[in-house]
Amino acid sequence: MNFNRRMNHVRWGLGAVTALAVLLLLAVLFYRPDYYTAENVTNPAPVQITQNTTRVPGKDVFQVSASIAQIVYPATFADNKPNAVILVPQGDWRRALVAANVIHFPVDAPILFIKENEIPEIIKQEIKRLDPEGLFVDGNTKAYIVGPVEQKVKDELRGMKIKFRQFDAANVYELAALIDQFRATINSDHTDMVMIANDNTPEFSIFSASWTAHAGSPTFFVSNNEVPEATKRALKRRAQDAFIYLLGSEDVISAAIADELARYGHVQRIPGTDAFGMSTGFAGYADFGPNFGYWVAKTIRMFGWGIAEAGHNFILVNPAQPEMAVPAGILSHRGKHGPMLLVQENAIPEPVVRYLKIVQPTYLSSQEQLFNFGWIIGSPFVIGEQVQIQADKLLQVKMPDSKNKE
Repeated sequence: MNFNRRMNHVRWGLGAVTALAVLLLLAVLFYRPDYYTAENVTNPAPVQITQNTTRVPGKDVFQVSASIAQIVYPATFADNKPNAVILVPQGDWRRALVAANVIHFPVDAPILFIKENEIPEIIKQEIKRLDPEGLFVDGNTKAYIVGPVEQKVKDELRGMKIKFRQFDAANVYELAALIDQFRATINSDHTDMVMIANDNTPEFSIFSASWTAHAGSPTFFVSNNEVPEATKRALKRRAQDAFIYLLGSEDVISAAIADELARYGHVQRIPGTDAFGMSTGFAGYADFGPNFGYWVAKTIRMFGWGIAEAGHNFILVNPAQPEMAVPAGILSHRGKHGPMLLVQENAIPEPVVRYLKIVQPTYLSSQEQLFNFGWIIGSPFVIGEQVQIQADKLLQVKMPDSKNKE
């Protein structure tokens, strides 16, 4: 090869390197990536929005749980991704309510419904979109299965490179106690404030999911006739007497069961005669006082929403669809924190109407104004459009007569 030919090769090489360097420099100087976009799973149905409400869409529990996760976790940065996902086999509302005890920090995870024998495609896609970070204190676990599943589900998770932990037990009482032990392990303590629900009354129980997600207080179950051994065992594990809050009137949790529970701590009953009234009673209920310790290390007890004024968020759910309601509790963990209120498919019951009128905002000024807001959980077949319209009116700012005349 002669000298000129070699120089041509050198010139071509230098030109290519120079061009590549210029392209890289231009990319560094002018490329502006949009960090705020992420590949989203298409919402199962249009989100219906009014001035004061937003409907979380979905015709089944799989779609609704995916829609809720999309609202709470944009998954565009590490700080708005969940650490894990909670996978609950559909079919038992009690299992879902127990799973809500996993939601709170440090786990920080949404509930997604699956089937015992497979992971629905919409949930697979949502797990991929969320791309959970992994819980560091639990060996970077990315999924918690709450309940029984077939081997196929575990193989699917392994194929997706998702490290998982499974909670399963002989019954829901044992399952609640098992998850309570897990929470105590990662938090280095058992929380002293617990809720007790009847395992046959979802309408008196599901609204506790929002408080569990918000504050980490677990829910344990009793039956109509007894306090199961697993529930007793869980209550005994508290360092001192537990503070026990009953979700149900005496028709739901009898006085005899309340007396038995009193052996393990201080028992109080959330006010309300029916399920709708108790959901508002819980929203307005607050219990404050000393917990344990002396003057050098006194711990304060704060339980309940205690909402009796304007400026809050509410989650409206239909108790006829308890599994659809429970995942919405995470809106009180990462969303607009607020209690769950029960409504019917075609009406807002009178106790809920009265409560919303009590906390309805009154016009202050255009510069200083409190607002209320409501999430409507499920499709119009779950909570009708007329209910959403009525809720919007009850949540909107009440204008004084002088303003209405202007």
